[in-house]
Amino acid sequence: MKTAKSPTNSPLEENLKKALTELLVLHLINVRERYIGELSSAIQEHSGGVLNLVFPYSAVYRLQEDGYILETEKRVASDGRRRQFFCITEQGREYYQQLLDRYRYFIGGVNTFLNATV
Repeated sequence: MKTAKSPTNSPLEENLKKALTELLVLHLINVRERYIGELSSAIQEHSGGVLNLVFPYSAVYRLQEDGYILETEKRVASDGRRRQFFCITEQGREYYQQLLDRYRYFIGGVNTFLNATV
């Protein structure tokens, strides 16, 4: 089964990606501790190739600065190199849930609108 690819990076697509970056990063770190280098590939893989986060560093640093994620001890990653991993804080879990709730609420409204007879 082929994944549908966007023919161009539309402004809508780019804005949605920017708006959802924190939600996506927090979702991955909520599932398990991760290092920055694996975030992009995990997002691309788990979205069926639809989403591609080229530069996750700014989102990670912003989430860290806001107290939503923390650095853990460096350890050896699956690639055999020592990496700095990040874990989610309790405040981060609450923020993640708020983002997820708002996302579902908003998308539900968009779907309702698009499915309505106007």
